[in-house]
Amino acid sequence: LLRDIGMTFEELKEKRENELLRSANDFSDEGTEVELLDDKIQVKEETSRAVKLARLFSESVEESRLLYNAAKAEARSEAELFDMAREDLTDKEIILAEAKEVLQKVSKRKRDLKDAAERALAEARSNREYAINAENRVAAVKALLDKSQSQAMSSETVAGTADAEAQISEQRARDAEARAAKARSVAEEERKLAEKETKLEDNLDAQLVTAHKKLLEAKSSVAAARERADEAVMRTEKLNDEIREAKSSLSHQHNEDVEEKCEERKFYIDQMENALTEKLSREAKTRRLENIIEDLKRKAKVQAKVAAAARKQADQSMSIADQLEEHALEEREAANLRQAARTKANLVVVSSDAVLTSTETQLAEAERAASEASDLAAECRVKADQLAREVDAIEDPRTYEENVNVAQKNRDIAFSVYESALESKEEADQRAAKAKQVHETNCLKMSNLERDAMAELLQRESAHQAEVMTMGACENARAMSERVAINEDECHEAMKFAAEKERALKFALRYREKKRRVQPISPSMANITLIHSAKLRSWGKSKALPSSTLHSVPENMIVERAERGMEEWKSWVDFNRNHFTRTYPSSNARNYNPVLPWAMGCQFVSLNFSSQDDFILLNDGRFRANGNQGYVLKPEYLCDNGLVEDVFNCNHPRKINIRVLSGRCLPKPPANIYSKSGPQRLSVNPIVRITLYDGSPATLLKPPTFSTHVIRDNGLNPVWNEEDLATFECLNPSVGILLFKVYDHCEVTKTDVLIGASAIPVTCMREGFRCVSLYDSNNTRGGAMRFASLFVHVQMV
Repeated sequence: LLRDIGMTFEELKEKRENELLRSANDFSDEGTEVELLDDKIQVKEETSRAVKLARLFSESVEESRLLYNAAKAEARSEAELFDMAREDLTDKEIILAEAKEVLQKVSKRKRDLKDAAERALAEARSNREYAINAENRVAAVKALLDKSQSQAMSSETVAGTADAEAQISEQRARDAEARAAKARSVAEEERKLAEKETKLEDNLDAQLVTAHKKLLEAKSSVAAARERADEAVMRTEKLNDEIREAKSSLSHQHNEDVEEKCEERKFYIDQMENALTEKLSREAKTRRLENIIEDLKRKAKVQAKVAAAARKQADQSMSIADQLEEHALEEREAANLRQAARTKANLVVVSSDAVLTSTETQLAEAERAASEASDLAAECRVKADQLAREVDAIEDPRTYEENVNVAQKNRDIAFSVYESALESKEEADQRAAKAKQVHETNCLKMSNLERDAMAELLQRESAHQAEVMTMGACENARAMSERVAINEDECHEAMKFAAEKERALKFALRYREKKRRVQPISPSMANITLIHSAKLRSWGKSKALPSSTLHSVPENMIVERAERGMEEWKSWVDFNRNHFTRTYPSSNARNYNPVLPWAMGCQFVSLNFSSQDDFILLNDGRFRANGNQGYVLKPEYLCDNGLVEDVFNCNHPRKINIRVLSGRCLPKPPANIYSKSGPQRLSVNPIVRITLYDGSPATLLKPPTFSTHVIRDNGLNPVWNEEDLATFECLNPSVGILLFKVYDHCEVTKTDVLIGASAIPVTCMREGFRCVSLYDSNNTRGGAMRFASLFVHVQMV
């Protein structure tokens, strides 16, 4: 300190005494302020110009802070109004969909009742015709009865009349049988025609199925040709780089390498052209097959209608033939009766009473049949009238159409309100950002002024403090030099005493450790212990341990042993069928793929939940299969000793084709994430990536991933409708997991920010059009992620 101030201790002491005397004499000068201390008088200097400017500018800073808070509150209010408008728009869209559904149901019910009324009316007409025929038969029987009565009065007249009636009845019976035979032949022809049309319909359906199979094979061929072309392009680019490096060298050996690589590049170019030619031909074949399928669908639809009409016509012809046969049988019975009457009339006149009685019986039966036919026709007519009244009673669909129009108008109004709220929110955010920028500028200027003022004051004070510190340090140094001599002697004695105590402590700790190691385990403690840990030395010794034994293994050991081959994998699976295994990450900074230990039968797979990465999402998807209960049953092949040879479970692979169609309500990531990845935007540019994590030895390789194209500035309802399918070959469907991830792509920084994701086990996947719910990085669907989802089409082979 004395060197820093450039004075000796005596000079410094003399200077301090002179300053104290001078300060005491001049403490009343104008423009100064005197402060009395314990041992000196300190004169405060006038306030500097920088301090005055800082005090004046603090008012501007406070005013800008208030403006910024007001703008931020306004932006928050506009954001709340925007959320309310978006929710109102969603409600109006739901109401519109419900109104359309009700309109469709009412229209369908009216059509069904109208068709039923028409069928009932046709049945009533048929029954009425049958009743008229029955009434005609009653009239005929009554005429026969009159003839029988006249026969009783005159046997000769009866015999003649009976002969004439018998001939007439025989002729009518022949005519009725001829009509029945003709109707039966027509019915058989129409039945054969219906069977022929039905067979044509089945043939078209079989052709349609065959065309679909050929289309799938053609698409697979297109994908294979595309992969070969991509591989050839990649090898050609690699050879181009090697050729450029070789040309930069002037040696003869490198020239020969260039020629060889050029020949190899030409080979891969030819291979690429062949693959592209094959791809184009396969695509043309695919388009032809699609046109053929559309044509077959149209023909099948038309043929289905023709076959249905033919079957309906055949059923009607069979019904008419049955009715005519019944009528022919009745006519034949009447002819037989008349033949009997003629014979009896010729044999004896006395039999006229029996004929009269028989005729009366026939009359009663005919009257009963006519009555039943009339009643059945009346019932069918009443039923038809009732169905017609029900059709008239149904509400007019125009009312529901008006409801749909009103709902559509409300939805349009809500959408306009939503757009207005979005514009207001964006304007409020811009004003808040501008106010924040002004406030930050004022704060920066204020801090610069304060820093200048503080530097000026510190410069004055530092010189004074340096002299004071130097004076005190010198005095303390003299006092400390005297105390050091005394403390050195005490230190030597204390060090000797501490060494003795340290030796005694080591002996005591060593004795306590030995005593602790030989302490016996309590039997009650051993009885309540379920799982015991042991080191993994060899599989023979490990499998001989009790089933309650647990191995704790780091993830690098799992990978190392899995890479050794099938025998090591089989040993893991066999051990985990009757024992426990816990895996954990090798470091606290990263995670590992949990699908590998799951595929090997490990029961406890530990992860670092502080790292929000893909493997945490896979863990969430695995336990979401049973509602996040915390436990999921292992696949059967990992538990059944009879399947010990199938340790990979690759005998039944599944091919999964996924087409990403659209998305819904994709929110913007938080603002703090944008600050790291680039400037914040008003809307997102979504892109979808699908990754398959298989439970086979392929887990050790990089998982296959499919990416869609980027949709610009649309997070509300982006539509991809990808022509290329995301095709995955899952060798072990029992353990495999599909990971759907949606990113916001930034064109400026060329980075992607996670919006939402969802992991789905392959065993939980279903075919057809499916909605994939998205979760944020914390596995939640609250707030802006509440309605986020993807719409995809899944096909599994």
